[in-house]
Amino acid sequence: MSANVLADRHVNTCVPTQDIGAGVDGHEKNEYARMLSPKNINLMLSAGLGPLTYRLRTELAGEAWHWNTRGSWSDPAHQCGYWTSDSSLGEPIDVSYGYRLPRRGNTIDQANNDGYSRLTDGDSASFWKSNPYLDEYFTGEPNERRKQWVVVDLGSPKPVNSICIHWAEPYATDYAVEYWTGRDPMHLHPDEKDNWRSFPHGSIGHGHGGDETIRLDNGTRSVRFIRISLSKSSGRATNRTSSDVRDLLGFAIREIDLGTIDAKNRFADQVKHRADHAGQTITYTSSTDPWHRAEDIDEKTEQPGLDFILQSKLPNGLPTL
Repeated sequence: MSANVLADRHVNTCVPTQDIGAGVDGHEKNEYARMLSPKNINLMLSAGLGPLTYRLRTELAGEAWHWNTRGSWSDPAHQCGYWTSDSSLGEPIDVSYGYRLPRRGNTIDQANNDGYSRLTDGDSASFWKSNPYLDEYFTGEPNERRKQWVVVDLGSPKPVNSICIHWAEPYATDYAVEYWTGRDPMHLHPDEKDNWRSFPHGSIGHGHGGDETIRLDNGTRSVRFIRISLSKSSGRATNRTSSDVRDLLGFAIREIDLGTIDAKNRFADQVKHRADHAGQTITYTSSTDPWHRAEDIDEKTEQPGLDFILQSKLPNGLPTL
């Protein structure tokens, strides 16, 4: 098989000083000021790199970013809720911070990886909640297109025939409990025909919330990955006095037990419940509610402020992404 080459004209062009650039990111506390000194910036520019990309370490950490320290809470009286940074001009923003999410669902993140999931932390007062902005109330699209889910990784195949979901609110009224047939659903292998399959008794159409124990299989199945696929929400807020619609949207779970029920109705839980990402059973979630509190600030990691970066020489007179 041969291909025709048009030798009489170029297909595209690449101007290195415009097309090859560099990025800035968040770093440990006090590092950015030392790294981005005027002397170091001049040395960076001497490499001849062009455009600048501004990256968010807060996103990798699964944190909420306050790009401006000035702004407003949805619940100002308690300094919590959903934060909106102030868009009006003020003092130059030299540094900004992320805020840990107390409704986090992922055990693992791609930043410092020192957080943990609230689904397997052993605390009945904490809970994971999905992102309300993915609900059709905001998207205008049916929730079926953005179905929320939780995946539990038992670490190795373990005997399973039952699950107990300790719901918070809003809980799911329609959901399915499934198992993965292959090696690893979180790192897919395109050449393998693996899939999620529902347990024989894993389809639930009338969920009632609270502590819901379900016998998934008449026998016992050896599985590693289990997914709870969430379809319909009860639409009941965790905070009954709240008038914020975001509290009504999505799904919330306090804790998950997974294992076997024997003939004497004794539950053998295979999940490790610990408030420690290295010790708890790993969970993954489709999204996380950005609700947080002033006290959740992560001061160990700093994000260079927008004003600091854009007023420096780093953008090279070119647009910054």
